[in-house]
This record gives sequence, structure tokens and C-alpha cells, in this order.
Amino acid sequence: MHAPISPAPLPPDNEDPGPCPSPGQGLTTAAASALIAAAGVVEDAWTHTAPREAATRLSLHAEELASSPLARDQLLSRALELAAQDLEAGRRPLAHWPLFFARDLAPPAEAREDVRDWVLAHAEKEGADPMLADGEAVAQAVEARAVRELGDAFETARGLTRRLRVEAWLQMVLWDDPRIPANAETRWLMRAGGRRLMARLGEA
Repeated sequence: MHAPISPAPLPPDNEDPGPCPSPGQGLTTAAASALIAAAGVVEDAWTHTAPREAATRLSLHAEELASSPLARDQLLSRALELAAQDLEAGRRPLAHWPLFFARDLAPPAEAREDVRDWVLAHAEKEGADPMLADGEAVAQAVEARAVRELGDAFETARGLTRRLRVEAWLQMVLWDDPRIPANAETRWLMRAGGRRLMARLGEA
């Protein structure tokens, strides 16, 4: 059985995640994976119901995922909502969104700063734990999903650390991205989970 990575002190409070730590990965790759996952959900909804009803189902699913502090769930939520909008407009779902999180479409630094200010002000108002204790549960959820997706024990042993570095980076690169649908509390948890993963991996 896989043993979880031991907790470690949090890294410095630096919000710049830098480049993706694994070549060939990154936000565009994660977004493409979300579109592939969304396509399966859309196909199931679209095949068995009328377009308007399918759009409603997709929007509800997207809303549910929007409360998840896992970065990949946020990407899937956005993809499903775009698919719902396509259906409502009479378009084929997801036909026009192959690069919906491409680097060229990244929000300006000022937009990210506004999101950070909003999230951190909300956390201060709510008295959120400054040590980010809640982030440990998020980190564990990210790790558990990575273990499931890697599959067998050999792949897990060989690839888990590399995969978790990418997941930590995704958490940190998305928590302040205005394009995801998360509210302030969820974004705070995303940040907390990303920082916990970084600490557990020794990425201080």
C-alpha cells in the first residue's frame, strides 16, 4: 500500500508558481484533459436528452464541481459550463473551445491581483487558519486521485512524485485565475492545498 508523503513545514508565502515542473505538462495540457473528460459527460447527457435539458444537467454538474478545491475539477467545471452554453445557443458542444486555457488567453497580472486581494480579504474576514491546516485535506485528496489514476503499484512508485509536483503547480497557478468559477473560500482552499503539496514534496 502506498504510504502518504510526510507533512513538512510550509514553503515561503510566494504566490508565483513559476514554470510547470514537468516538461510536456502545464495548464494547456491539463485543460485538454478536462475537455476530453467533459466530452464524455457531454456525450452521455446530449445523447439521452433534449439539448435544453442536457444543458441544464451540464450546468448543474459544473456548479457542483465549482465548489471543489481541486484544480482539475475547476477546469472540468469550466469546460462543462462552456458545453452547456453551446447547447443553449444551438451549437455543437465544445466544438469551439480546443484552447480554452491556452497561454495566449491568460488573464493580465492585474486581474490576478484583484482575485488575490478578494480571496485573502475574505479569508481574513472569516478568520481562516493562517497556517493553512485545511490544505492538508486538499493535498490528501489530490494525492489519492493521482494514485487512482496512475493505477498499478509500479506506476505509482515511479510516477507519483512527478505527478504531485504538477498537481501542486496547477493548484497554485489556478487559485487566483479569474477564469475558473470558484468562490473565495474554494480558492483559499486551492491555495492551501497547493502550498501543502509543495511542502510535502520539499519544494520550499
